[in-house]
Amino acid sequence: MRKTAGVFLLSLLFACGQADRVPKGVLPKDKMRDVLLDMNYAEVFGRDQGIDTARIADSVREQNVKRYYVQILQLHGLSREEFQHSYKYYEYHPDKLEEIYKEMQEIVKRKREVLDSLEQIKTQKMSGIPGRTRRDSLYWPRADSMILTLP
Repeated sequence: MRKTAGVFLLSLLFACGQADRVPKGVLPKDKMRDVLLDMNYAEVFGRDQGIDTARIADSVREQNVKRYYVQILQLHGLSREEFQHSYKYYEYHPDKLEEIYKEMQEIVKRKREVLDSLEQIKTQKMSGIPGRTRRDSLYWPRADSMILTLP
């Protein structure tokens, strides 16, 4: 009975030690998070560009997004098969995939806060300049940019 309990506790301890590890050939969580985050950015960029999106067919948008995906995989030094193998692993382990998506959400939230604070600082600086408003067609970044000097 003691041997059985000892073996059980030892196997339980060993199993708990392997919780965060991924098999060989599968991307670690942080690398997978970075790739998926870049792919989500590409998806948003490909679908929401400044041009009139009503005129672009969905197939053209999909082609653009696929092109971005290829560039992202090249940027991270991955092949399509490596990424798909890793993604399938994380699909079969939804708890790990959920952790990755929560980390992605936190990163996006932090970046959004930084961008919002920078935009607020820029707005405050622009409001402090009398007679100059944001997006004013008469606003010149340098006051002397229109000075004409004659020889």
